[in-house]
Amino acid sequence: MLRLLPLPIFIGIYLFSYWRCSKNIAASDKQLKPCIDWAYLKNLPLPAKPSFIEFYIVYVSSFFKFPFGIIIQQLPFSKKVRSYERQMKLIFDKCNLEKIKKIKN
Repeated sequence: MLRLLPLPIFIGIYLFSYWRCSKNIAASDKQLKPCIDWAYLKNLPLPAKPSFIEFYIVYVSSFFKFPFGIIIQQLPFSKKVRSYERQMKLIFDKCNLEKIKKIKN
């Protein structure tokens, strides 16, 4: 019976991290929606969005630095997620910069 005690704890941690990751992605998508629409109007190339599983694995691996986090950070899908995040940040910055320029003029 004592061997089964950690199982609900691990399931709870998994469900909490899954919920937290999906909440973060939804908040990010909501924040980026106007900038994505702006990029479509300007015909800027948008990066392909990685799957939720890829986001989730990278999100969880950020908590486990050694050795699993380091190994996962070197995998191709992890680099794809980081590249997507960098490119979307650039689009977000360009969008906000143009909004600031419109306000000043």
